[in-house]
Amino acid sequence: MNILISEIEKKENQKDILNFSEIIEEFNKEKPVNAEIEIKVLNTTILLTGRIHAEVNLTCDMCLKDFTKVLDFDVKEAYTRYNLNNGCNAEYEVKSNNFTEDLNGSNEIDITDFIYQCVILHIPNKIVCDINCKGDEKLSEYLNTKKTDPRLEIFKNIKIEKDK
Repeated sequence: MNILISEIEKKENQKDILNFSEIIEEFNKEKPVNAEIEIKVLNTTILLTGRIHAEVNLTCDMCLKDFTKVLDFDVKEAYTRYNLNNGCNAEYEVKSNNFTEDLNGSNEIDITDFIYQCVILHIPNKIVCDINCKGDEKLSEYLNTKKTDPRLEIFKNIKIEKDK
């Protein structure tokens, strides 16, 4: 779903509220990702703020079982219409207000991609189905199997002589 910046500029106070509800199959094939996003046009900057709710199907890192995790979080993203460094290739210090997405003069923003990226960034690094999950026999079996890299077999026959 793309939104046209020029359409928002025509509205009162150059802002609009977008209610998003779509199924993103990578997360959940049955339940939609829901979001309410306020879009403000501030001269050359477009500010997106709101809340996203998603139910994401994941696989536990400990027991390898499938489960659903509910993600509910606030978002705030700034877009700029034009390149911020104006073709300057010199190094410069990045400050907190420099984290904006560059539209390179485009007149539209892909909201589906924006929401997809936000959800991906809110999935935890360590995925567990329950805080007390200890894993199961699949994990134990995997950890107890001895796997050696065949490329390292040559080192088994190396003899090291000690200094006398």
